Amino acid sequence: MKAAGIIALAVLLPMLLGAAESNPAAALIEQTCTDCHDKETTKGGLDLTALRFDPGDRTNRDRWVQIHDRVANGEMPPKAKDLPPPERAELVKLLGTALHDVDHAEVLARGRGPMRRLNRSEYEHNLRDVLQLPDLDIGDMLPEDREGHHFNKCAETLDMSRVQLTAYLEAAETALRRAVAGSIAPPSVTHYQALATRMFQESQTFGNREAMFYAKDSKALAIDSKQLREIRKSGQHDPAVEMALFRSASWPYYGYPEGFIAKLPGEYRVRFGARAVLQVPGYELKHATQPVPMTFRARKPSGPDVSGDVRATGGIIDIQPEGGVYETTVRLRERETFEYSLLGLPVPLARNVNNGPPSYRYPPFPEGGQPGIAFQWIEIEGPIAPALWPPPSHRVLFDDLPIREAGKKDGLTVEVITPAPKEDARRLLRRFVAQAARRPVPDEALQKYEDLIFARLDQGAPFAEAMLAGYQAFLCSGHFLYLHEPQGADNHFAIAERLSHFLTNTRPDAQLTDRARAGKLRDATILRAETERLIAGAGFERFVKNFTDYWLNLRHVRRDEPDIRLYPEYRFDDYLVESMEQETRTFFTAMVRENLPASVLVNADFLFANDRLAQHYHLPPLRGSALRKVELPPDSPYGGLLTQAAILKVTANGTTTSPVVRGAWIMDRLIGEPPPPPPPSVPAVEPDIRGAKTIRDLLALHTKSKSCAACHAKFDPIGLALENFDILGGWRTRYRGLEQGERVTGIDRAGHDFAYTLAEPVDASGRLLDGRTFQNVRDLKAILGANPRQLARNLLQQFTLYSTGTPVRFSDRAEMESILDGCQAGGYRVRDLLVALVQSKIFLGPAGCHP
Repeated sequence: MKAAGIIALAVLLPMLLGAAESNPAAALIEQTCTDCHDKETTKGGLDLTALRFDPGDRTNRDRWVQIHDRVANGEMPPKAKDLPPPERAELVKLLGTALHDVDHAEVLARGRGPMRRLNRSEYEHNLRDVLQLPDLDIGDMLPEDREGHHFNKCAETLDMSRVQLTAYLEAAETALRRAVAGSIAPPSVTHYQALATRMFQESQTFGNREAMFYAKDSKALAIDSKQLREIRKSGQHDPAVEMALFRSASWPYYGYPEGFIAKLPGEYRVRFGARAVLQVPGYELKHATQPVPMTFRARKPSGPDVSGDVRATGGIIDIQPEGGVYETTVRLRERETFEYSLLGLPVPLARNVNNGPPSYRYPPFPEGGQPGIAFQWIEIEGPIAPALWPPPSHRVLFDDLPIREAGKKDGLTVEVITPAPKEDARRLLRRFVAQAARRPVPDEALQKYEDLIFARLDQGAPFAEAMLAGYQAFLCSGHFLYLHEPQGADNHFAIAERLSHFLTNTRPDAQLTDRARAGKLRDATILRAETERLIAGAGFERFVKNFTDYWLNLRHVRRDEPDIRLYPEYRFDDYLVESMEQETRTFFTAMVRENLPASVLVNADFLFANDRLAQHYHLPPLRGSALRKVELPPDSPYGGLLTQAAILKVTANGTTTSPVVRGAWIMDRLIGEPPPPPPPSVPAVEPDIRGAKTIRDLLALHTKSKSCAACHAKFDPIGLALENFDILGGWRTRYRGLEQGERVTGIDRAGHDFAYTLAEPVDASGRLLDGRTFQNVRDLKAILGANPRQLARNLLQQFTLYSTGTPVRFSDRAEMESILDGCQAGGYRVRDLLVALVQSKIFLGPAGCHP
């Protein structure tokens, strides 16, 4: 190292290295680091001779934290002999102490992070709770939130712009107007009843006669469109006739009750009679041996070319072979209807045989017959009115003030009556803020909202419109939009809102708010009880969904459609994808609620499955769509998040699997050791779908460079161990191709011919960077599971960022390790980790909690 470099280090690193004349760390850096990191070489873009030590600057501190971690992990210098363990430990200690002290002082002065804006999901849930509108849908009116560290709850990325504020104002106005009573009396209720010959728009559907027909005494009836119109015109519907359906709802398809359209938005009660059947040749029905799952899809009434939104509603219902009466509730918008959506059945799609006109071919029946549902009748009632009128949402805004029909037709449909507008406005504003605010708001802070309401009244605005303007302004103010750090010892409301937005994705409920008001949330016993109550409650499902949507990328589980050339069996299998998603969410819920060890991230002796997943995972058959815990045989490759189908799908692209992508994803999301991003000039490894070359051949070419090989060695082996799993997590022993290999042909779920090849066998063996080897994914699970502390550390880091909006800081690390120490004896159980985090100073601020 040049003399100038030594002097620079001595001058620029006094906090780190002490006096320059007695500077062992400078000598160590000179001996071991500057050959690769001076201005001539700058490996990794790092020139230590020019890098100042200024940890008060966040960017500079982050750079030195990176250097600290690479030295501590033995990556810098890469050869152990260049920095023997005692000297390495001394350098790490010196650097770590300096970084910790500066970072900790900043936390004490400013808090762990800035206050955080509610993301659009949290804002929607807060409005739902405040306005008592559980089905309010305004999330899509707001700009999509930027992500930070994989989550949509990072304070640094949840900024606020003029465009966003405009969107929040519009969303708040929409929600408030939705809350106001739409009439002076409850809406009239529609009653609809139909027998089978009115339960479907047409006499048949796309996919030939096998897809749908009317039957009596389990035999098809020859009813064409003209005869069906005559039956409907005469009203002579035979109660012994059934409508038999044998296809899933996907384009081209429209199957909804004839003549039913929702006149008003709201919830509609649906009752119907049906049985699960098997269709055998000759268009005859026989009793099914398994239930058939179905749901409904809300949509606008139209032909097969759907206009507007189509969405599942009413939940999944298992129709049993013995038949019965089924009931559910569907949510419809104005002028919508709903269609029958049977799950897991064929979806016939038009073919152009020899360039001829479009034609359909129903796929071959399974052995024993084609499952389907025979419907007998249906009843629809709605919209279901609340028990009281005006509804609870209206009373949130206007208490019990009387209403009458509005004279103007260009605004609200009702008028709120008050003999003392300003007096009632003052009272209602304070009443609303007391319900909407998550912490006390000083009366002087309310003056600007009161002034706004009074100004509108003075301008002649109707009372209700003036009040909505004030409410809208408050709902878009910092009092409502932002979550605060729990800095002071008496700031229990900040703890309450942090805890509720962590575990329920919304505002504190009444009990948690009462605890905050009483100043009890720094009591460890009470705080633990509140934490476990929220975990056990219904709102915890919102945490599970949002957390797994971002941590595990489940929001992208439908992103890439399977390549039908290579995987025809997955074509249109929405039921499988839905089941995969629910499996992972159910498994994660169990991790927390059943307090499972963190090692189940990579290995478990059970999984959650239903009828479709049991088939997918080659398990003994199960009945019905409900997920249940299933013990795995000892030789199963499944078990743990690592090998769940949803995880394996979001790490594939629909056509091929990539050990690079899967390995890097697993190291980042599950292990907590993210690899560095690839250089921009290096192309991705693209598997050969012809079947000519294996992925190992392609990786060998890609990693000829030493720099590429060193990085890929950290994650490629993890991905190679998962190569026995295809793009949807199905087990395979050979790759598929389109040209070379053993040819496989058949007819897919759409009635189309397919042909692919079985190419080279899968080799799932590998060697990790530390030299340990494995032959298959079971061996890899054992290796990864042998370090449960790292798995727990990563999970704890994910919880920390998600709950506080700030990543783990350098000065947090000691407390993180203390939490892990406290959970070690129990096997690093997940709920224990979560509860310990909530009781830590990382979550509660410097004041912490007391026994």
